[in-house]
Amino acid sequence: MARYGIIADVHSNWEALTAALDKLEGVDKIICLGDMVGYGPDPNLCLDKLRQIKADCIVGNHEAVLLDFFPLTWFNDAAREAIEWTQQQISAENLAFLKTLPQTLEIDGFQGVHGSLRQPLEEYVVNLTEAWPMFEQMTRPLCFIGHAHLPFFIAQKTDGNFAGHDLADKEEVVIDYYHKMIINPGGVGQPRDHDPRAAFGIYDDKSRIFTLQRAAYDVAAVQGKMEKFGLPKKLIKRLAKGS
Repeated sequence: MARYGIIADVHSNWEALTAALDKLEGVDKIICLGDMVGYGPDPNLCLDKLRQIKADCIVGNHEAVLLDFFPLTWFNDAAREAIEWTQQQISAENLAFLKTLPQTLEIDGFQGVHGSLRQPLEEYVVNLTEAWPMFEQMTRPLCFIGHAHLPFFIAQKTDGNFAGHDLADKEEVVIDYYHKMIINPGGVGQPRDHDPRAAFGIYDDKSRIFTLQRAAYDVAAVQGKMEKFGLPKKLIKRLAKGS
């Protein structure tokens, strides 16, 4: 039995990552659901830390573009500019680390993927229509996803009906109330639910409960570094809005 810290979409945001890890101190393992790089100013600090704590990580779409799995044209202008900057900054050790990462995880009683099980690097799952194919593909009753930067769950009930909603800070979800469940812990480094605090969670596989967590961090410090490095203004502004 173990307690897992579930994080996603760190996006080179060192201040947000450390705030999240402070709240996750004492968990048995950190699971990172991809997009460790992109957008933010500290790709090497974030990757060095995740390697140091031996987090179980998977590839996200930003790693995929960084590693040339997908062309730069796959991104919008701001994301492309940030990943081009990241390509110039990334250390050889961290680049080698990223090349070793899988696209999916299966650990104990749950799975993990960045986008979806059907399209691990590309597909967004934010509603029942998108979740339905994932329920069909899930080999475990629980799957954690990232990519959307929004904290929520979508579940299939034992009677065949469905449930789900956005998750609030400290809200608990009991996995065994449902037949299958998809959970997004939200974005650590770039939340998009209009709450600028880092979003992440803790999954206790003994109680079978997932608890969403939020952590405030020094947004202005991150914005200052992004301005210093000439990263896109759109990416700088959105951090304070959580959008």
